[in-house]
Amino acid sequence: MTGADISLLSLRVEASHRIFYRTVGDTPTNWVAMSSPPELENNDQFLALAELFHANGLGVPQIIHKDLGLGYFLMQDLGSTHLEDLYPPTQTATGLQANSATHSLAEEAIKAALDTLQQLQPIHSALIPSYDQARMEMEFDLFGEWFVDKLLGAQITREQVELLATIKQLLINALLEQPQACVHRDYHSRNLLYQNSHSGQQPKIGIVDFQDALIGPALYDPASLLRDCYYTFSEQDIDTLLRHYVNASPLFAQYNYDATSDHAKIKTWFDFTAMQRQIKAVGIFARLHLRDGKSSHLEHIPTVMKRLASVANGYSETQDLAVFCKSLQAPMKNCQALTHI
Repeated sequence: MTGADISLLSLRVEASHRIFYRTVGDTPTNWVAMSSPPELENNDQFLALAELFHANGLGVPQIIHKDLGLGYFLMQDLGSTHLEDLYPPTQTATGLQANSATHSLAEEAIKAALDTLQQLQPIHSALIPSYDQARMEMEFDLFGEWFVDKLLGAQITREQVELLATIKQLLINALLEQPQACVHRDYHSRNLLYQNSHSGQQPKIGIVDFQDALIGPALYDPASLLRDCYYTFSEQDIDTLLRHYVNASPLFAQYNYDATSDHAKIKTWFDFTAMQRQIKAVGIFARLHLRDGKSSHLEHIPTVMKRLASVANGYSETQDLAVFCKSLQAPMKNCQALTHI
């Protein structure tokens, strides 16, 4: 395009078939090149949503050049500072409330990401399908099929099968009961980039991996962010940040939900949504390894399972799920795939 001497720097691979590179060289501007196999990825939807979200002021990358036949794209580089890069390396007793520049910057970035949802959530378009119950059930069932059965080879009892069916319906009911909005569906620290402003303006959040957006439960993206598969926040931080999100949300105000008086109900929806997503994530991480030959996410399974059990143990309706998760500790210790990560 420019005749400049550039090279390609490979970027981190996430849970898809796409591969990313950053252009580096003797140019004042870097770009991101993406290889997205058209037979495996919905590139038309990616382009359509990129245009829609950009038109609504969201920080998605602009497409500079594309070859749909080959699945090659050249895109705007949104930067290299992911939210994950700003999080404190270890959790302190006071969490993000600790009086340090690191914790303050992390809290500012997370609040900016939550505020960005106020731009994303009102978007409705024929381009964005509904997050229906059938899809939610399929995502829950990935856990039993790919993790419990195929990865662990665990034999579960009829009572445990019935327990999972009961939990599935309980969690999905919580997803369907809450206000519905445009949902990114993978809104976490590795898909969000922090773009600080030096002109006194609010920091901007760059958003990637948005092509699977649906109209679904409004708390799905806050749950993805605050109960991240890759980082653990203190419960105090989660409560504070969840209240920040709800207080700023016209959607919750529309349904007369208040972050203070309705906190228990909203927190239950939030935690049940987080459990559903963590169950789905563990199933996907196992499937990536077994079906797609990608072992990059296996290392996160034990931690996600621990967090899932911890959240489930906080509610009488899901305490049996916590017991079930703990019953899988022995099969996990004996699972060759998990013991060689």
